[in-house]
Amino acid sequence: MAGGAAAVFQAVARLRHGRPLHPDGLVFDAALALHGASRPRGAAFLDEPADLRGVARLSRAAGLPPPLPDILGLALRWRTSAAPDGGTGEVTAELLLATTGHTLLGRRLLRPATRWSPGMYGSLLPYAAGGGHVLLGAVARWPGPPAGLAVLRRAAEAGPLRFDLVVASPLGPWERFGTLTLTGPARSDAAEPTRFDPVRNPIPGLPPTGLLQWARGPIYGASERVPDHDALP
Repeated sequence: MAGGAAAVFQAVARLRHGRPLHPDGLVFDAALALHGASRPRGAAFLDEPADLRGVARLSRAAGLPPPLPDILGLALRWRTSAAPDGGTGEVTAELLLATTGHTLLGRRLLRPATRWSPGMYGSLLPYAAGGGHVLLGAVARWPGPPAGLAVLRRAAEAGPLRFDLVVASPLGPWERFGTLTLTGPARSDAAEPTRFDPVRNPIPGLPPTGLLQWARGPIYGASERVPDHDALP
């Protein structure tokens, strides 16, 4: 299954001269202010206070022109302690989120959107934590413009873009454990695309789990083997 999906994504990447999905987006500086969940979840990212810095990318999955609805993506990358107890040494951690619903059913389904905010960006797939599974998400709270890149750039110029970081067990309610703030200037990465791979760069203490998470690795690898702006044969 993973091999077949990887072949499809590689073919689409060649047709699109690079990314098979989320071809166009904007990159921002990102600040994660974590205060911890109300009850221990078994992972430092969810349980312990921390201030983290990194980058984020907002994008449209299919690249359809506004005002057509599209799956919107929020990709995050930051540096964090490699040790569960916050010891020395740092690693890169990444998280990919996309617009979903927030209900028990909706959190497992991608949801096309016409505005960047307000809205729910969910992990869709589970992560292992404390002997169980959790879903991660970010709830956009800022006044949202239509989901185009030009208006998104102008929104970032007007002020920070803020999200609530949330976590839930597969059948439990969402709980806030921190905030995410994106600041400009917004940068286009069309010339040098910013690539994310949460399989290679997992959050310490939150390994991806499940069959579909396992299939992500070959898919990302296949699309990355196609050079950006590769000419058609």
